[in-house]
Amino acid sequence: MTTPDISLFLLLGGVSLVSAAFAVLLHFALVRRDAARAASRQWSALQSPRRYEFRNGYLISDLDEDECFIADPEDRAGAWDGLAEGLASLHAKLPEAMAALRHRAEGFVLIGYSGEDAISIAGAVEGEVLVVTVAAAQDGKARQIVHKDSLLQFEEEIRTLREALDYSPIAMWIEDGKDEITWANGAYFRLAERMGDEEGPLVWPLRRVFADTLNPPPEPGTVRRCQLQMGDEEAPSWFDVSMTATARGLLYAARPIDRLVAAETGLRNFVQTLSKTFAHLPIGLAIFDKRRELVLFNPALLTLSTLDPEWLSSRPSLFAFLDQLRERQRMPEPKNYKAWRKSLAELEQAAEDGSYQELWTLPTGQTYRVIGRPHPDGAVAFMFEDISSEVSLTRQFRADLDLYQAVLDEDEDALAVVSNEGKLILSNDAYAHLWGSDPRELLGTIGVVEASREWQAKARPSTVWGEIRSFVAETAERAAWSDDITLLDGRVFECRVAPLKGGATMIAFRLLSNAPDAEAPTPGAAKDGDVIPLGDRVG
Repeated sequence: MTTPDISLFLLLGGVSLVSAAFAVLLHFALVRRDAARAASRQWSALQSPRRYEFRNGYLISDLDEDECFIADPEDRAGAWDGLAEGLASLHAKLPEAMAALRHRAEGFVLIGYSGEDAISIAGAVEGEVLVVTVAAAQDGKARQIVHKDSLLQFEEEIRTLREALDYSPIAMWIEDGKDEITWANGAYFRLAERMGDEEGPLVWPLRRVFADTLNPPPEPGTVRRCQLQMGDEEAPSWFDVSMTATARGLLYAARPIDRLVAAETGLRNFVQTLSKTFAHLPIGLAIFDKRRELVLFNPALLTLSTLDPEWLSSRPSLFAFLDQLRERQRMPEPKNYKAWRKSLAELEQAAEDGSYQELWTLPTGQTYRVIGRPHPDGAVAFMFEDISSEVSLTRQFRADLDLYQAVLDEDEDALAVVSNEGKLILSNDAYAHLWGSDPRELLGTIGVVEASREWQAKARPSTVWGEIRSFVAETAERAAWSDDITLLDGRVFECRVAPLKGGATMIAFRLLSNAPDAEAPTPGAAKDGDVIPLGDRVG
C-alpha cells in the first residue's frame, strides 16, 4: 500500500468522526428544545389546576382542550395508564404512587418539576372515585396562577363594585402623598363637572374640589362639614366629608347633605321664631328633652323663678331645676326631703301623661299655676303662670258674695232668684225656713218648675204659680207684679215677682198675716193700689 492511500484513509476517517460528533450535538440540542417546549406547554396547561377523576380505571371527568398529560384524550378506558405515563417525567416515584393509589387506595402528594417550575401531583380517594390533581406548586417566573372560574368571578365583582361606586351619590376619591388624586368614582367626576371652572373634558390629575376645606384633612372617624359653590346654583352645596387612611393613600368620601342643612336651618329659624314669640309671653316656659335637660326657656321664666340665666343656659336637669326653685322659695316648701323627691318623680310622670296641673302657694304669698304637658320625642314642657292677682280677685269676689248672702239672710222676706234659663241661682235663710228646703245646696240644678210645684203643694189653690212660670219663660219686656197667696196653715203672704238684668227674675214672699184664714182673699184682688192688673203683668 502506498503512502497516498494511507493519507486518503486518514482523511476519510477524520471526516467521519467530525460528522458523528456533529450529529450527536445536534441530537442533544433537539432533545433539549423539545424538553423545553414540553415544559412550557405543560406549564401553560397548568394555569389552573387539572383534576382527573376515575372510577374502576375509567376516566369520568371532562378534559380541557389543551390537555397535555394524556396522549389520547379519546381513550377513556386507557386514560389511567396514559396519565401515569404523561406524568412520569415529572417525578421518578410517580408510577409507583399511582399504582398504590389504584390498588391499595393510598393517597399521595409529590412535587415534581417541569423545567425550573415546581408542580404538585396529588392522589386521593373520594368515595368510589380516584382523584388525581395536578397544579402548579408555586408561581412560575413572571407568571401568576389564577383559577379561570375565580378570575371570571373576580372580574364580575370588580365590574359590579365599579358600577356601584359610579352610581353612588357619595363622591369618593383617593389622594396620594403628593396631594394628587389617583382614583375617583363617577360622583366625584360629576361634582367636578358641576364646578364649571374648566372647559373641555376632565384630565388627570383631577382637580381637588375640596382642596380649600380639607387642609388639613379631617381626623379618621370624624366628619367635616364643607360647602362648595356650584357654577349652576346660587346657593352653596353642603357635604359631610370623612377620611380613611388606606395603603394606596387617603380615601375621602363626601356625602351631600343639602336637605339636612335646609332642615336644620328651618328648624333653627322656627326655634328663633318661637323664642321671639315666647319672649313676649307673661307665662314662664321651660322645655326639657327626653334626657330631662332644659333645652328652652323664655324671659318670663327668669322673672318668675328668679334663677340665674347663665345657670339655666347650662342645661340643668329637671330635678336640679326644681331643687333651685325650692331653694329660692319659688315652689311650696316640702315637709320632708324624702317626700319631696317622691313628689318630683310623680310630677315628672304626671307631666308625661299630660295630667299635671297644680296651684303652688308660695311662702311669699304669691300663687303660681303650673301645668305640665308632654311633647314629641319624650320631651316635657312646664308652664308657670303668676295668678296671684286672679286669686286675690277671686277671693275678694267670694268675700263680696258672702257679704251679699249675709245681707240677704238678714232680710225677713223669703227671696229666690231665677236665671234666664229657669234655674234657681240665689236664695236666703227666710226662703229655706218658709219652704222647708235650702236650694243653696243645689243652686243651678233646681228649676223654677220644680220649685213652684213645691210652693204650690204647700199653699191653697191659686193661679199665681202658673203665672210665675210663664213670667220666667217670657222673653219680651216684662213689668213687676204681685199677688197674695195663702198657705195651708192659713198664713197669708204677698208674692212679688220682678224682672232683673240679664233675663233673671226675683221672687219674694213677704208675710202679711199669721191669723187663721177666715175669708181667703180673692186671687188677684187689689191691695193698697199696688197690684197691677193681670193683663198688664207682662208688658
